[in-house]
Amino acid sequence: MKKIPLSALLSLIILSVISILSLSMLGQHLFFVKRQIIYTLIGFIILFLFLYFDFRVLKYFAISIYVFGIVLLIAAIIFGKEVYGAQRWIKLGSFITIQPSEFMKPFLIIFFAYIIQLQISYLKKFIFLLLGLSIPFILIFKQPDLGTDIVLASIFLFVVLFFFPIKYLLSVVFASVLSAPIAIRFLKPYQIERIKVFLNPYRDPMGAGYNVIQSIIAIGSGGIFGKGIKNSTFTKLHFVPVQYADFIFSAIGEAFGFIGVLILLAAYTVLLLFTVKTYNSTENQFGKAIVIGVFALFITQIFVNIGMCIGIMPVTGIPLPFVSFGGSAMLANFISVGLVINVYIYREEINISI
Repeated sequence: MKKIPLSALLSLIILSVISILSLSMLGQHLFFVKRQIIYTLIGFIILFLFLYFDFRVLKYFAISIYVFGIVLLIAAIIFGKEVYGAQRWIKLGSFITIQPSEFMKPFLIIFFAYIIQLQISYLKKFIFLLLGLSIPFILIFKQPDLGTDIVLASIFLFVVLFFFPIKYLLSVVFASVLSAPIAIRFLKPYQIERIKVFLNPYRDPMGAGYNVIQSIIAIGSGGIFGKGIKNSTFTKLHFVPVQYADFIFSAIGEAFGFIGVLILLAAYTVLLLFTVKTYNSTENQFGKAIVIGVFALFITQIFVNIGMCIGIMPVTGIPLPFVSFGGSAMLANFISVGLVINVYIYREEINISI
């Protein structure tokens, strides 16, 4: 039987423990902890299931997977449950709620990888990638969920960077800069306010800037070794809103301090280095494209989430991988790691016939 590489497994275990310890400080009669443990266990089961199939068969189902993701996004818009002004969730029964946009991340990676391995011109590949990005991007923007759109756009940019001549990336950057003034007109008022607050959090310290200011104070109060779970007053007294999800990094900084943050970043570094190792160890184009997509997924979410918690990035609602509370995000992340692990296992194989 194939085994999960030790470095990837250890990093995921460390991140899971940090997540559960951080959520345990939030009260709510351990609601978040119990749910997160269930999500994490299901995630590890998914991870082990990836040991029993060959990732290369996915290219035969890539279009179907992509279409399924689009159908889920449309269903969220039509039948979705609205929370905090956003219609991103589909409720299944009394206890299960899924967020299709989270699953669209690995689905889009698989679709992009399929396009990359096709024996067609760069121009045709680029057009297919752009069209493939545009449909979910528009549907997710309508929910609205700017954070997920940023992640999807980042995956697109990384794939273009690694698999196309540089002129294609430059054309995307140039087009983005030119279209920025037009794109801003489509942003919601609260999204524009978040950008303004990013430039100066103290312009509205009790309103739009409150989350960021409290997050920075909470992280700073942790010092070198942290205040411990019992003495983390900012977290226990709920000074930082949505700390179980988008701002969980502030709870880690307060409770475990600089040392705890270093452990968190070390676990992420090990996981990212594993994706780099996997990319360099295979010549399979489909596999290499999957790995680059997953690398882009994680590096973007890690950088943006931590960045917004310390005030160097705008607040966009991007969760911290494997740490923030949320079932859909957790399972989508485990699926993504499972894909990389599977590529690593079959790294010396190129073609498959079925």
